Amino acid sequence: MEMRAPVLPLLMVVAGISVLSLNMFLPSLAFIARDFGVSYATASWAVSGYLAMTAALQLILGPLSDRIGRRPVVLFSLGTFAVLSALCALATRFDVFIVARLLQGFVIAGSTMGLAALRDTAEPEAAARQISWVAMGMAVGPMIGPMIGGVLDEAFGWRAIFWVLSGGGALCFVFALFGWRETNFRRSASFGAQFRAYPALVSSPFFWAYAGAIITGVGCFYVFITGAPLVADKVLDISTAELGLAIGIITMGFFVGNGVSGRIAERVGIPGMVLAGRSIQLGAVVANLILLGFGIFEPISFFGLMAFVGFGNGISSPSANAGVMSVNPALAGSAAGLAGALVLAFGAVFTAVSAQLLELGPPALMLLLSMAVLAGLGLVAGISGYRLSRAARI
Repeated sequence: MEMRAPVLPLLMVVAGISVLSLNMFLPSLAFIARDFGVSYATASWAVSGYLAMTAALQLILGPLSDRIGRRPVVLFSLGTFAVLSALCALATRFDVFIVARLLQGFVIAGSTMGLAALRDTAEPEAAARQISWVAMGMAVGPMIGPMIGGVLDEAFGWRAIFWVLSGGGALCFVFALFGWRETNFRRSASFGAQFRAYPALVSSPFFWAYAGAIITGVGCFYVFITGAPLVADKVLDISTAELGLAIGIITMGFFVGNGVSGRIAERVGIPGMVLAGRSIQLGAVVANLILLGFGIFEPISFFGLMAFVGFGNGISSPSANAGVMSVNPALAGSAAGLAGALVLAFGAVFTAVSAQLLELGPPALMLLLSMAVLAGLGLVAGISGYRLSRAARI
């Protein structure tokens, strides 16, 4: 029986809304805190708590999709997201709002199941190429989400953002209902069996090589967005509007890198793509450090090289995701969920640690050193994956 993945435009849209749900409301966070009469720190649980919830949900949804199929998990998650987004818009008490907001994290199933569906229906290199196109859809969210949210807030108030997310979730549900084909026909014996399979994943050096490449690559981005506002204020003296545009540059680099990956991943192969992307990422950070050592630290050089950090991540991440899910194709959903949870968990740690490090020395230097450490670890992971793959072919 020939298996076909859901059409790429559907996967891109479903993956994109999962990103929009994270950052679209960020310009309104202060207004949300004011309307509910809570502190900004309390309201910020809508971000940090959401990340923690999505990490936990991926550990459940991935194995569940290996047990009952990708399609029912996607449909349930999108429907739940649409309802809870509406509840966020209607909430008159903060406790109701924050519970609904955290459970919006079910939408992460869209991107996780999309990756698993592609791996179900394609060989690793072909899956990496297709994942590149889906990742391009995900990259659009961070570029346009806050902009759209800001316009909606100014015109209609912050609740309009959640109404739009609810409508988007409902549309995605309808599209998935008619367009999402089931791709998992190698069902596990039981849900518990999927959790018992986690040790087989985490004991695989292949899993950690490719998961390590993903974790450190995304970690570089989290560290960058944590430190860039402080560097912009203390060192570069640029406005918040200019900073918003500059931060989008690293995402644009990621977008372009995904496009390149989609064209060459099958020819180069997964190990080569991961190694190349992590080399580019580290090279860009080191180049910034060298310029800083010579006293050259200008917005155009700093953010211009950061675009190559995003580009390197875009080159390698689709292949690294395909590599993670190729450890055991029967556990593709579990592997995607586990890797996604690790990315979010380590991302939270990297963000917290880097925020503390920025207080210990010159902000620009500490930011670049933090990113260099992560980029260096990412290159080590890429080299490990390359060597393991070559040894496996001997």
